[in-house]
Amino acid sequence: MKPLIIGHRGFPERYPDNSLAGVQAAIEAGADGVEVDVRPCADGIWVCHHDRALAGTPILAIGAAELARAGVPTLDEALAAVPPERYLYVEVKPLALEILARHEDALIEPLRRRAGRLRVISSSTPILAAIADCLPGVDLSWIIDEAPESVPAGLDLSPKHTLVEKLLVHGRTLHPWTVNYAGRMRALARLGVASITTNRPDLALEVLRG
Repeated sequence: MKPLIIGHRGFPERYPDNSLAGVQAAIEAGADGVEVDVRPCADGIWVCHHDRALAGTPILAIGAAELARAGVPTLDEALAAVPPERYLYVEVKPLALEILARHEDALIEPLRRRAGRLRVISSSTPILAAIADCLPGVDLSWIIDEAPESVPAGLDLSPKHTLVEKLLVHGRTLHPWTVNYAGRMRALARLGVASITTNRPDLALEVLRG
């Protein structure tokens, strides 16, 4: 089975990371889905932004309206931009568990409405555990950039693509990132990964589906 093709933060080769234009472009190009980074802002609304800060100010200290003027969409807007037949990978960026708890409902409710074809990913296993408690049965992946000594039960893996060969022995479903070269795309497809996250969904479609 061919791996799913997931646009990394939308379509960053053509549009800003995590922008609605990038999300829409990846979908229009034919990607199976997109990945976006999310974190809460000052209003408690979850927005799509990779870094902790914007122009030196923490996202947690900026309101959603100001972020919108800077081109930062909300999670709700990203959800609306991804058709239900496509996949949405939501990366919850690391944050203190007390902050997560304070803003958890605002994250969980839109994800619950999405239900199918949703994968929540994070480099924080405590965050993934908290999500699992609120959304039983949701697909979860642990983001890793080095080979772990052990893998927690119940989690798929979203590894840096160079780790895939080392991780095959764990028998877990693998969703590697960020895969931007044709040869590596072909190699990972032969290894049976479940999806590849790429800055070049157009190239991945040409290589793996063309």
